[in-house]
Amino acid sequence: MILFIYLLSLLSLLLGWFYYAKPGTVQKINEFFRAKIFNDKYILIKRKKIAVVFFLAAFVLCLAAFVQSHEKRMPETNKNFMSKEIIIDALAFYKKTLTSDPRNVTVLTKRAHAYESLGEKSMASSAWKTILAIDPENETAKQRLNVK
Repeated sequence: MILFIYLLSLLSLLLGWFYYAKPGTVQKINEFFRAKIFNDKYILIKRKKIAVVFFLAAFVLCLAAFVQSHEKRMPETNKNFMSKEIIIDALAFYKKTLTSDPRNVTVLTKRAHAYESLGEKSMASSAWKTILAIDPENETAKQRLNVK
């Protein structure tokens, strides 16, 4: 769809240039598109106004294509923002849960994964160490800390 809009804008730009700068070419175009509305005298008299219409059409079509091509990128940004916000909310929930049960390995593991998702390596490492202190045989924590 975007390519189609760019092609239409390019066509409008070319037609606008022909109508403004090349009156001889206008006559050739009119010979090709001969109709009741398009007679040579009318077109040659109004060619500058018609050129402005084509230039405006080219501008509007380019703008529409630009906006449409950038709309596809925006949801990804919002999605990343929302996922970070959700992870931060989850961390707050895990903190509340751990106040009542600080040895809950499942919640501690989820918290460590959440820190990793946010890129908080030191916090994640600390969380994995806490899990190993509670459960020395936890394979996930060992893998994350490269412990054998």
